Amino acid sequence: MTVIVRNYISKDNEQTMKLMEKLSKYIGVGFDPKKWKDSDKLRLFSPGLRRQTLVAEEEDNIIGMGMIEARLEPSGEMVGYLNNWIVDPESQGKGVGRILAEKALEILRKIGVDKIRINVGMRDKDRIARLVCPMGFDPVFITFEVEVKKEK
Repeated sequence: MTVIVRNYISKDNEQTMKLMEKLSKYIGVGFDPKKWKDSDKLRLFSPGLRRQTLVAEEEDNIIGMGMIEARLEPSGEMVGYLNNWIVDPESQGKGVGRILAEKALEILRKIGVDKIRINVGMRDKDRIARLVCPMGFDPVFITFEVEVKKEK
């Protein structure tokens, strides 16, 4: 298996949307394909922004993806975030997630972040902890969320 990790490009929109649909179903949150398509430009690499989407590709098939972002927090710390991380279920257990994560950590370190955080769904916290704690991550926060319903 030869996995290539690269920056997202617009032609990846359909394949990454299918991964996001799988992720959304798995973690039990809504997903709007129209919003995904409309926000394509936000996933493209831009040297001025500290945000990008990485994809893991094997033989022209996207089998994993993750979004990274570095933000200057009000505390003055530069914090890197790994968001919307998914490996296609058929490719899980083959090291794809680790390859993606190692590339993301390399990029965030080059940016100069002080810390790196991963938000994890409650039902996956133990499984993800087994994967990322050996990489140096420690559980620190629990995030609470409420969906804001918009009036039509």
